[in-house]
Amino acid sequence: MPWTTPPGSGATVYIWNGYSLAERDRRWHAVRAGAAQAGLDCILVPLGNGIDARYMTQLRCSAMVLPSDGRAPIIIADRSSKNDWVPDPWQTGREWAEPMGEALGDLGFARARIGVAGLKGGRLTHCDSIDGVVNHTALATALSKVPDARIEDATDVIGLVRAVKSAEELQFVRRSAEVAAAGVDELIKLARPGVDAGIFYSDVLAKMLSLRSEYFPMALTLDAIGTMKPRRYSNPPIGRRLEAGALITSEINAIMGAQLTQVCQPVLLGEVPQAWKAVIALQREVYEAGLQMIKPGVSFGALEEFVTGFGEKRGMKTILQMHGCGYGDDGPLFTHRVKNERARELSIQENNVFVWKPMAQSADGKVQFAFGGPVIATANGCESLFKREAGLVAIN
Repeated sequence: MPWTTPPGSGATVYIWNGYSLAERDRRWHAVRAGAAQAGLDCILVPLGNGIDARYMTQLRCSAMVLPSDGRAPIIIADRSSKNDWVPDPWQTGREWAEPMGEALGDLGFARARIGVAGLKGGRLTHCDSIDGVVNHTALATALSKVPDARIEDATDVIGLVRAVKSAEELQFVRRSAEVAAAGVDELIKLARPGVDAGIFYSDVLAKMLSLRSEYFPMALTLDAIGTMKPRRYSNPPIGRRLEAGALITSEINAIMGAQLTQVCQPVLLGEVPQAWKAVIALQREVYEAGLQMIKPGVSFGALEEFVTGFGEKRGMKTILQMHGCGYGDDGPLFTHRVKNERARELSIQENNVFVWKPMAQSADGKVQFAFGGPVIATANGCESLFKREAGLVAIN
């Protein structure tokens, strides 16, 4: 696959940049259309918003001013970075604020309505970043060059485009899901009492890296089943070993073609306690029922109400848990801790991709269970990419 390394002595970070020029043009056209619909004269992707910048340029570090009227954008790139999408960018070393301001001026946006992507957290992207992701000092300096311009948040302009995957992107979503599932297979193969937990974590991650996933940490818990608030690890659990009776919950992430997916398959090193069986069965029911409901035209609010009501009718609790699939900033959209009220009125669209992993809880909240993986909302309904039956893997 096409990989490039940024210039400079000792550079070791490789960036995948193999999407076609047709894919670039599709993205730029869609973002321009969204900007025009919002009444914006341009979209500024400033320093700090590296994820949206990579989506728009396939460069490791860049900033961009994209006019909504169809004119060519100005793209500022790190040092001598360039690629097929951006063969002739403005190049900079350490200074970003000045060229961003100059780009706005050169394109005639002194009194324009400028939409800044990443200024605030969005409904589907940058969900964890309430205060945005931009470098505010650099942005303020750049905008001082156009003091009469009107500045607005445009995170959702790019975010809503990113949420609808193209045919090229879906190829890599599927491959990413396969690699994440291979990580689950490796975890199940290695999970035994006495295994060094740090090596266990690293070996699962190494399996996915060997399949050409980009690096993205996974999350594990491995305390005894029934432990309230088990410790969560997003790095190798140094100094611990897996023990009999451990419940291993995992969020295994893979990235292929800059498309991140996640699978969640709990593993128990022992017998399943009786109190857990009804909760696991309920989770399987709501998981399967949700797959039938996830389709274009259904609002997130309606899906949340369906999931919540599913458990209430059975005397237990069920909770909507969904993440976006993309560059790693796409969620969580809804979890037992996150209530994304701004997204409730949005409807699912064809070729949206999500991590679907609803949670079930006992009535007293002491037992909780989640399972899931990536799904695609298609014209014919929902396609699950994690080809496993919902449930708990018990290793005795």
